[in-house]
Amino acid sequence: PESEAVRGIMSSGCRIHLEHSRKDETGDDTRSSMATKTVFYKRIVFAHLDHARAKLRTAPHKLVRDVKSYQVETSWFASKACQQVMKDAGLLIPQCYDAVLRPDNDSPIDSRFSLLLQDFAPSDGWSQRWLLRDPIECRATLAVFAKLHAYFWKGSNFWNQDEAAKELRDGVWESGSYVQPALQTKNQCLQVEEGWKKNREKCRMQLEELPYWDTLGTRLQQVTTKAGIRAHPFHSSVAENYHEEVRKEFEPYMTFTHGDPKQANVFFRSKTNSDENKQLEVGLIDFQWSGFGLAATDIAHHITAAIHSDCLEDGGEEALLKYYYKELTHNLVQFGASDSN
Repeated sequence: PESEAVRGIMSSGCRIHLEHSRKDETGDDTRSSMATKTVFYKRIVFAHLDHARAKLRTAPHKLVRDVKSYQVETSWFASKACQQVMKDAGLLIPQCYDAVLRPDNDSPIDSRFSLLLQDFAPSDGWSQRWLLRDPIECRATLAVFAKLHAYFWKGSNFWNQDEAAKELRDGVWESGSYVQPALQTKNQCLQVEEGWKKNREKCRMQLEELPYWDTLGTRLQQVTTKAGIRAHPFHSSVAENYHEEVRKEFEPYMTFTHGDPKQANVFFRSKTNSDENKQLEVGLIDFQWSGFGLAATDIAHHITAAIHSDCLEDGGEEALLKYYYKELTHNLVQFGASDSN
């Protein structure tokens, strides 16, 4: 139905209802609503998308990037790594039933993709939030990210499987994250001061009383390039001595990251387990920007893009970070990346 269709700036999608029929004793087809299932169909035809056509004119390198992002997502869904982290860590990630990839590297605007995915449907109890405001939901989501990060942490048991490890390395971004500077506009980090001048009025109410209000753009630009490298230290295209030093510094903390952990990519479902206790399940979707990086960067992205400020005030942010760290250290031991000491 139209009410269950989505038309985004870079993709379209819809929920498809499947009804299974069977023969009755007279040989006629009968349909049972009890057998009805849903799947989610995601379709990307760049030439039909205004936003993609605009990118072709103003930022063609981003269109090339977007083509690769859909290849990354389908590679992840099909990987042994994805299947294993669902089985071993209990992560809930949609199964990909089918994918059609038609990238056009010579003319990226003519690329097209489609995916048929397991549906986190309301009829199965799944729901989303505009922003996360319930501390229980915030902690449940952080616990899931802690499992994801710990499972693929450098030195974990996963990396003893040469074939699965190579498949993962070859299939996802070398340096993941939608906000990875190398995947954004060239020299973006050198345009922060100018950007701040154009947009500062939007922040006047919240920031004007701070002592650095008048110099914030200048101060940010002075640290942005190095901060970007430290937050995303594993991209090989940045050939600077400083970058190599940072890469070596953070190498022990490398892991697989979701890359776009905003609230729109998180689903919730309450279930009652065998002991009649309610259990909150968290499902993750959209792995276009997944790849290698730092857990801290993934969590910082999640907190700023998914959690309501009410949960961060009066010590709330510190409490959530401590909870994530507790879950991470527990799972690092469980998945062999650290000993119990």
